Amino acid sequence: MDNKGAFILAGVVALTDTAVKSLIKEPPVKNYGFAGNSFDSHPKKVAAVSALLTGAMCVCTALAPEKRKLPMSLILGGAVSNSADRLIRGYVVDYIPMGKRIYGNISDLAIFIGTAAGSLLYITESGQMI
Repeated sequence: MDNKGAFILAGVVALTDTAVKSLIKEPPVKNYGFAGNSFDSHPKKVAAVSALLTGAMCVCTALAPEKRKLPMSLILGGAVSNSADRLIRGYVVDYIPMGKRIYGNISDLAIFIGTAAGSLLYITESGQMI
């Protein structure tokens, strides 16, 4: 995958999640912090860190070797959507039940899948288990 494809895929992930979030009138969960609602009491700091890390992920995706761009673009797309939520709404909209008290969204799933795929790629390339 080249840079153009990677950024298109990231955009599709972000736009899909944003479109679904726009249909939800009252989200089941408003996540003001990071995963598991950590740092809920500091939403502006969380938004700033999220935006900074999303920017770094853009650079890393652009500089990555082609074989790593797919998982990185999934992570980037999820990061863009969740960061946009934090900057615009002040919280991330979580709407997919993932357990009794855990909710996520399409972006979270993309981040998880991208991280798992990237990890598997690393393990298969290195021939070692971590």
